Amino acid sequence: MSGPVWWAAAFVTLVAFAIYLRTLMPSTGFWDTAEAQTVPPTLSIFHPTGFPTYAMLGWLWSQLPVGEGMAYRMNLLSAVSVAAAAGLTTITTSHLVGERSRWLVAGASAVAGLAFAFASEPWENALRADVHAIHIGFAALIVWLLVTWWAAERAGSRRAGWWLAVAALAFGISLGNHPLTGLMAFAIGPWLFMVDQSFWRRWRLIGVCVLLLGIGLLTYLYIPIRALTPPEPPLFYARPTTWEGFRYLVFAEQFHGLFDSSPLDFLASKWEKASTVLAAQLVGPGWLLAAMGAATLIVRRPGPAAFLALLAVANVFYAMNFQDGDIDRYYLLTALVACVLVGVAAATLAGAAARAIAEATRHTLALGGRRWAARVAGGLVVGLAALLPLTALVTLYEVRDQSANREADLWVASVYRALPQDAVIISWWSYSTPLWYHRWVLGDRPDITIIDERNIIDDGWGTIDAAIRAYLNERPVYLVPPDWEVERLLSVFRTRPVQTYGGYTDLVEVLP
Repeated sequence: MSGPVWWAAAFVTLVAFAIYLRTLMPSTGFWDTAEAQTVPPTLSIFHPTGFPTYAMLGWLWSQLPVGEGMAYRMNLLSAVSVAAAAGLTTITTSHLVGERSRWLVAGASAVAGLAFAFASEPWENALRADVHAIHIGFAALIVWLLVTWWAAERAGSRRAGWWLAVAALAFGISLGNHPLTGLMAFAIGPWLFMVDQSFWRRWRLIGVCVLLLGIGLLTYLYIPIRALTPPEPPLFYARPTTWEGFRYLVFAEQFHGLFDSSPLDFLASKWEKASTVLAAQLVGPGWLLAAMGAATLIVRRPGPAAFLALLAVANVFYAMNFQDGDIDRYYLLTALVACVLVGVAAATLAGAAARAIAEATRHTLALGGRRWAARVAGGLVVGLAALLPLTALVTLYEVRDQSANREADLWVASVYRALPQDAVIISWWSYSTPLWYHRWVLGDRPDITIIDERNIIDDGWGTIDAAIRAYLNERPVYLVPPDWEVERLLSVFRTRPVQTYGGYTDLVEVLP
């Protein structure tokens, strides 16, 4: 790999990180964000699938003395992860570009990296604590390692296999961060034999890869070790102290119902939703460039084209069928693949322009002049392609900017002001998590008891009603009622609304 490519990757990483840092959420958030800010510093246990890699990596990161607080620190980890993914996208693209000019390759690869950095979903996930930001960082690392292995094998390197071995270790560790990594196996399996048709005979390399994959998967030992080690963690999802609890958590049995139809049913409506998410990732002619890049790879390098296609197809097919509350972030890997293809197209067009100018000036310019004219033509095309990420940066900046977002903190502060001493608050997931962060990380209001409507099951209450009745005549009881339970709860119990920070679910006092 040439020096200009490394400089391009460093430039992309630094630019992406600088923009992320400027637009970063400064404090806690709602929903999974606050959970990701609470679990690592308290060494707790996440919701399914447990995400042990994030818990351990996040704990190490949380010890760094940077930022104004733990929430900011965990948000910063996401920014670093996605910025690194953008840099790795740059390097990966450089391996797949078929042009000779080092500077043209570096420029087109930088376009790919910046296109990914400022695509809608990567940018959004870079600004808040979330396991998906770490996931795309690992996914970009794995793709780069596998493509570098291919390049090393083509070059006849005697140590090419080590790239694959490190990819196996990264794959195992990444599985401990998010099971979405497992979908990459649908592309990695065929890729092994695209690179080396006799791969199955390389028993020593296979053995090393299996061993390193297994070492990576040891991250899941965090869950039983932490579950069985006193003191009990503040957040103790599913209480996985038994095999049944461990299996329920790690295999996400709670979410199996979110696959509410056969994978092949209602494909048209599923694709309509998926295409809307994907279309938002690239502005202007971005997807046209991606299609041109795909066509170029199919002709020039069919193996890598098939590998990237399988990565995207597995990712999109799964996301189409999983009815999650924020499914857009599941398409991050497809956005990365699309941006690699954009870089390939930019390089191909720039190379074609340079050759055309060189040929057109063959009889009018000396050799040095022809080379200069060709470089200018290629540079202009790369510059035009760079308008794609630049346009995304300008048009999405205001939408993505979270630098003034302290809504969760303001809401929690208003709730804590409203709660009397020794109160019990029963809330649902999106609102429980920032309450947890303020309680367990910041140490606010140790007198109150926070009960999440899902964790009621783990704590033995069974239902919201049972938890309310257990405390109703002993302590002040307040609700942040789930949307799907509001009417029923208000009809069963005598209640009084309590004014809190506007724009969010009302706090309700349950009267004796």
